[in-house]
Amino acid sequence: MSGADESFDVVVVGSGGAGVAAALSARHHGVTAVVLERSDKLGGTTAVSAGVPWIPNNHHMDEIGSSDSREQALTYLRALSLGGMDLELAEVYVDEAPELLQFLETETPLSFSAISLPDYHPEKPGGTAGRSVEPALFPVGELGDLRPHLRSTPCIPIPLCWQDLQDGLDSLDLQAVGDRIAKGLVGTGEALMAGLIKGAVDKGVEFRRNARARRLVIEDGTVVGLEYEAGGETRTIAARRAVILASGGFEWNEELVKDHVAGPVEASLSPPFNEGDGLIMAMEARAAIANMKEAYWMPALGIPGEEYDGRQLYRLTGGERANPRSIMVNRAGKRFVNEAHNYSDVGRAMHNFDEMAFDYPNLPAWIVVDDDFMKRYPFGPRLPGEPVPDWLETGATLRELAGRIEVDPDGLEATVERFNDHVARGSDPDFGRGTSRYDLAFADRSRRGALQTLGPIENAPFYACRVYSGVLGTKGGAKINARSEVLDPRGEPIDGLYAAGNVSAGFTGMAYPGGGGTVGPALVFGHIAGRNAAARENAFQGRPRTPPVPAQPCSPVATPGVRPSPRGSKADR
Repeated sequence: MSGADESFDVVVVGSGGAGVAAALSARHHGVTAVVLERSDKLGGTTAVSAGVPWIPNNHHMDEIGSSDSREQALTYLRALSLGGMDLELAEVYVDEAPELLQFLETETPLSFSAISLPDYHPEKPGGTAGRSVEPALFPVGELGDLRPHLRSTPCIPIPLCWQDLQDGLDSLDLQAVGDRIAKGLVGTGEALMAGLIKGAVDKGVEFRRNARARRLVIEDGTVVGLEYEAGGETRTIAARRAVILASGGFEWNEELVKDHVAGPVEASLSPPFNEGDGLIMAMEARAAIANMKEAYWMPALGIPGEEYDGRQLYRLTGGERANPRSIMVNRAGKRFVNEAHNYSDVGRAMHNFDEMAFDYPNLPAWIVVDDDFMKRYPFGPRLPGEPVPDWLETGATLRELAGRIEVDPDGLEATVERFNDHVARGSDPDFGRGTSRYDLAFADRSRRGALQTLGPIENAPFYACRVYSGVLGTKGGAKINARSEVLDPRGEPIDGLYAAGNVSAGFTGMAYPGGGGTVGPALVFGHIAGRNAAARENAFQGRPRTPPVPAQPCSPVATPGVRPSPRGSKADR
């Protein structure tokens, strides 16, 4: 590629888990690598996540008395497929994930441990616990000059680990937390990304912040570099072996969401830079796209006045839905879901469509709790014993509360009466709350059985908070094969172009198998992309020199059924 401002063997777009794993893998295999990050902060969406990858058959599971196998993990994934999962990529993932975890523990300062979180559908064939692993708290000062540029987690501002969440935030040992802060430790997604970035820097990976990739450069049918914006200028960077797209989803791009995602999206919980830059570049290169209707759903709280990077901050929901004395209702005052189940499927239930009313009856939705809940459990950032914030609606009676939130009062009263009657019998025949092991994961461990999540709503005053149909990220993108190569609509690889993470099509279809079901595939397919990109021949050796041509915009449509996607053997992966 002639006329480039600089060149590397591998150019990676995006500094989240997929991108840094790709760059680290490429560098490990002996080639140069650079990571371009659009924003001023490194870490991407992974940094604001729980930092927990879902790794089937990992070598830490026996630490918690659990076990797994290749066939058990595949049995579980097949049980969630509903015809929409790419089962060939599922096999690649199950085969590669354990090796990826060992690679990270060997090649970076990270260490992991299995946690007791069940899979999101643990009663399905092959379901278990321990596939989700968490990084140890990390001394972030080891990043040196990059420390101020690590993306922070807005909803978890203190260093926490899984055991803290299991025990309940209201029972935190504040002295222990203070000691962690004094030692410069970070947890969750910050810990994962700090360790990944540290490992990558130590191996010689370079990072460019405030560098927004805009257009791929294609020469003789091969992606040979890209154009990016930095400091008000457009620059070009040559990729001697490959470009790897790892720029996240498109949830902050209103037009792409409107055109592709099935189900209303009211809130995005990722950094507000995920506007589909990598997806657009892939489509301009005539990539096939897949799974575009899906997202990682999350019922979210939006507290007025809270912002993150200049946009409304939305918070995850967990204990607010799962602890006793809490229900979710729609504007008819009716429950519509097992509130304690996994966030992605609870979020999906918010999209139920009424064909006669031509409306989404479960939007808006509200979490309703009583005074005992507020005395015992956290709600958003508010801890028990703290004053009740004004972003919670309050009513001396259920009927008064219904009026404040514009919910049918008769419906709300009838719903609570029916719910309380069932709770007295220790069950929820309407939605099965408390029947799955997962329902108890974020509930009250001091109680027994289903009563860990079931409790009556009976003591005034009553409180309610709006719940938004949110996404952790979109799940559709460029279609890839077993080598993480981006495919065209005929199933052929686009030479020199790879993708991983939310910029690529999620292989699980509509399913979300367990905690870290986003982070795990990002790391694994990023690792695969970096390894295979490094193995490519130098694109500029022995080739005729022709002027570089930017890819031209187009509106590609994935063409299903034209031919099978080339997968390659496991040795090729």
